[in-house]
Amino acid sequence: MFEPPEPAPRRPTDPDAYRGSRLTRAISAEIVALYATVYGHHRTTATTYINDNVVLCVLEDILTEDEDTLVDAGSGDAVIDARVAFQTDTEDEFTEVIERLTGRRVIAFMSANQTTPGVAAELFLLDAGVSETTSPTAR
Repeated sequence: MFEPPEPAPRRPTDPDAYRGSRLTRAISAEIVALYATVYGHHRTTATTYINDNVVLCVLEDILTEDEDTLVDAGSGDAVIDARVAFQTDTEDEFTEVIERLTGRRVIAFMSANQTTPGVAAELFLLDAGVSETTSPTAR
């Protein structure tokens, strides 16, 4: 069952910004919520990793039923093309989530998708601000 993410700090400079595993869980929850809003299904899961100035969010079970049908019919390339267009159109929303939760500016955003299995990786390169190194933390 879908659960909305915890409320997040509204300003990047908020002194109570998330840290450590709380931060990675908040990023995962908000990226999953963004996927659910755009694609209309709530089964996607995410795990986020942070190391210095890199945030990596790995999403699983990303495909809708219609996309699964297209992949089964041999149209996986069309699904990937649509996903790339989605990422281009929603880059600002993805970037806003990361900047708000980390309190740091995103200087680059990259996205990769695969249809078998249905997974995605959202990678954010942050500015050189002070950060704590976070070991890989699940969900």
